[in-house]
Amino acid sequence: MELDNTHQISQEQLQNQHFDVFIAVSGYESRCTFLASKLNIPEIPVRAVLAFDEMKDCFSRADNDRKFREWGFTFYEGSSMESSSVDILLNQICIESKNKHLDILVDYSSMPKIWYSAIINFFVAHEDKLFHVNLWFSYSPSQYFKAQKNAVYKSFDTFPHKLTTDRPIALVVGLGYEKNRSGELSKQINARVTFAFFADPAYDDRFVKEVLENNQLILDHMNGDQIIRYPIFDLNSINSSLTKLCVNLRTSYQLVLAPIGPKPFTLMCFLLAARYPDMKIWKVVTSGQSEAGDRKALGELLVYKVMFTSEEVDY
Repeated sequence: MELDNTHQISQEQLQNQHFDVFIAVSGYESRCTFLASKLNIPEIPVRAVLAFDEMKDCFSRADNDRKFREWGFTFYEGSSMESSSVDILLNQICIESKNKHLDILVDYSSMPKIWYSAIINFFVAHEDKLFHVNLWFSYSPSQYFKAQKNAVYKSFDTFPHKLTTDRPIALVVGLGYEKNRSGELSKQINARVTFAFFADPAYDDRFVKEVLENNQLILDHMNGDQIIRYPIFDLNSINSSLTKLCVNLRTSYQLVLAPIGPKPFTLMCFLLAARYPDMKIWKVVTSGQSEAGDRKALGELLVYKVMFTSEEVDY
């Protein structure tokens, strides 16, 4: 399918929208159930929850599982390191059911990147099975949470195509809280030029302070025009500034997107790569588990509507 259009919608518009499917996540974070608690769940015919098969005894996990069962969700359990549970779920609700027009609400607040990347790639790949799908990606920002001690990490390319050597590499990175991770990645892939995005303003100034402190090493070696600030609450602005930069860069560079954080920026990178497959997504994964923490919902919702259509549709 073709990614046809995207735009941000308000929380009020979300609550007034009819959905055929709701895909939630059950993990150890309290915010896993925040969106579901704000909706009239019985009105949604298909309710599915992707449940982590790791860390089942941590923090709010048992309570989240209980609530989703009470709300009538079907569970699809899988590892956060792979996406087979996502593929099984989407095949059942989209392909086996033969539904060709769907409105699907996705709460990616507590999703690992590999899961919502798999959701986007699923619809890109199924041109002949679906006609029109609207995905409503909803994110619940968390209250300020102090980043824990960094885990040792390694990185790998999530796409099968390797980086070529015919053009210099431009790295576009979304800065996260992990100390010096962005700078190490820039060295690892031998980027000719690096651009850094980070949220400012954020929902809490402490987030901004922590990002700047933990990425000081890479920021000190960048010019002002290589550092792009964006308002975390304006998804259209994030998409616009990211697209403008990357479309210009791809004419002269092999472009690598490294969305280390936060999740709304990561979503924009995945959607951009869906439009321009020559852009590579570089995913950083941990080789050891960082100390977990319970992220609680701030009370806001950031919702992005993504419309997929088939070229065969005759309007």
